[in-house]
Amino acid sequence: MRKPSTRAWRADVAYHHGDLREALLAAAEQLLREQGGPGGVTLRACARRAGVSHAAPQHHFRDLSDLLAELAARGFERLSEALRTALEQAGDDPQARFVAVARTYVGFARDSGPMFRLMFRSDVLNAENASLRSAAVQTYAAMTDSVALQSGAPRVAADDLFERIREPVLMEDILLAWSHLHGFAMLLLEGQLDVFQGEESEEEFVARMLKRTALRVSGLLRRDLRID
Repeated sequence: MRKPSTRAWRADVAYHHGDLREALLAAAEQLLREQGGPGGVTLRACARRAGVSHAAPQHHFRDLSDLLAELAARGFERLSEALRTALEQAGDDPQARFVAVARTYVGFARDSGPMFRLMFRSDVLNAENASLRSAAVQTYAAMTDSVALQSGAPRVAADDLFERIREPVLMEDILLAWSHLHGFAMLLLEGQLDVFQGEESEEEFVARMLKRTALRVSGLLRRDLRID
């Protein structure tokens, strides 16, 4: 009986011990970082990087959009964990909590650019993927809660997120706050803030401006403005 090659043996062991899925996701994340986006991430490339046959990913992922959704879910999980830590450190003050969310959101985008971009690429992600939906809800609930607290609205939990965001005033507040945070993050990633930087280092400039703009947005959210 012919002895299997080392590569085939490793792939077989990985598959039967449940590690193949992790190996493929790790390969996908490596490719994502190297390529700077999902363009170079394919099922064949992931299989090749993981050292398995090109058909192996089909055992764990329906298609590429499903694999990318699972990968994006991990990004949301990491962002949610970072938000939880930042909010614990911020304490109970609503304004401090919003500033903490702003710093964490933009900081995550800065440190994990390719992953951050992937998380919002609805054109390449399987929107029905359960892992992605669950992880994204946790992140959005934490952000929405920090927005609701600015105006003294009731706390927002993941379980009631979709019901709460239909409240007209809260909906407007969320759009205002998220537009600021996501817009700031994307301008930073695209290098569009350099013209404003002056003599400060990028880190100093971003920290100062993010705090000041977050405080101004918080101030807007705390006012009882009604627009007919």
